[in-house]
Amino acid sequence: MKSHYLYYSFDAWLKNRHKAKVQKISLDAHAGCPNRDGTIQYGGCTFCNADGSGSGLMQKGLSLTKQWEYWLDKFSKSDRLKNTKNFLAYMQSYSNTYGCLEKLEKMTTELASLEKCVGFSIGTRPDCIDEEKLRLLASLPFQTKWIEFGIQSMHDETLKRIRRGHSVQCSVDAITRSRKYNLNVCVHLMAGIPGETKENFLDTVREVCKLPVQGIKLHGLYVCKNTQLAKDYRANAYTPMEQEDYIRLICDALCIIPSNIAIHRLTADCHDEELIAPEWAKLKGHIVRGIEGLLFHEGKWQGCKNDVPLENPYTALYNKLERL
Repeated sequence: MKSHYLYYSFDAWLKNRHKAKVQKISLDAHAGCPNRDGTIQYGGCTFCNADGSGSGLMQKGLSLTKQWEYWLDKFSKSDRLKNTKNFLAYMQSYSNTYGCLEKLEKMTTELASLEKCVGFSIGTRPDCIDEEKLRLLASLPFQTKWIEFGIQSMHDETLKRIRRGHSVQCSVDAITRSRKYNLNVCVHLMAGIPGETKENFLDTVREVCKLPVQGIKLHGLYVCKNTQLAKDYRANAYTPMEQEDYIRLICDALCIIPSNIAIHRLTADCHDEELIAPEWAKLKGHIVRGIEGLLFHEGKWQGCKNDVPLENPYTALYNKLERL
């Protein structure tokens, strides 16, 4: 058995749906955030990079279409991706549904015109969505439609501590409303938040799995430059998780996540120039292999402590997908 046959990766979800390889393309709309511009508060979350998490290409003057063309050209020269015919637009940085409906309409009109685009995944905050925006997203002419909510924790005390600016109930409402429009919902969960224990994180995972979510993105908290968390770290008020503890915690989380929920990510992406600590946060591939290896060594898989306790369901799925 291959070690990556132990959880339902988002790549596998996409291939299962489209019967072919689908490559994500990260796009930057420079969307803004109400937690930074004073609408809710100034300064953002305690851990958040002010420059956002995307490519930054919008700030360099590239429209969404030009960014898309840039990545298509880049992938066409890659031995691994040059034959890929299907791509997913990933609106990653900031809160992409923040602002007026007309702003979102302009963005989605451009998305609908992109060559070889079979779907979208739009990242946002749970307090930046309403019925009109959900109707608009649901109406787009794509086979695959995802909305991603950065909820991070299902504990109100934690959300206040990290200055998220929204409540747990806000997250629950956003998830529930999105499913009314048949949008696939992915939630971002963060391990290692100040003041939280490992059991707090697993409680968050359990609570999320009671909600109508189709995907989960798992992150380890890392310390970014020019953040409140960086100040806390330098003052010895925050200590990042150790690598081995993170790997163990994510394995424990996967075991309680139902087998039909797609795992969009097992650890965070970070850029060298923004990272203060921990050093292991740079080693994404190493961390993923560590998680897969621990699951394999212990004879565990996603959902083994939830809906599939007796038999690993992923071997047959991946064998089928490899024949496509």
